Amino acid sequence: ACSQAFSYVAGEMIQLHGGIGITWEHEAHEFFKRAHGSAHLLGAPATHRARLAADLGFTESG
Repeated sequence: ACSQAFSYVAGEMIQLHGGIGITWEHEAHEFFKRAHGSAHLLGAPATHRARLAADLGFTESG
């Protein structure tokens, strides 16, 4: 959940600072790159949730 929130907030921060004319000069891009790098390195949150659900015995009804 934290990884997903970090990615979302970092993306919103880029939009906010881009809208006022600050782009690569701001630390926002460092956080944005870190959030997306962590997601690629550690795996997507959906993958972790699915694995946890399988380990706990929950199955998708479909």
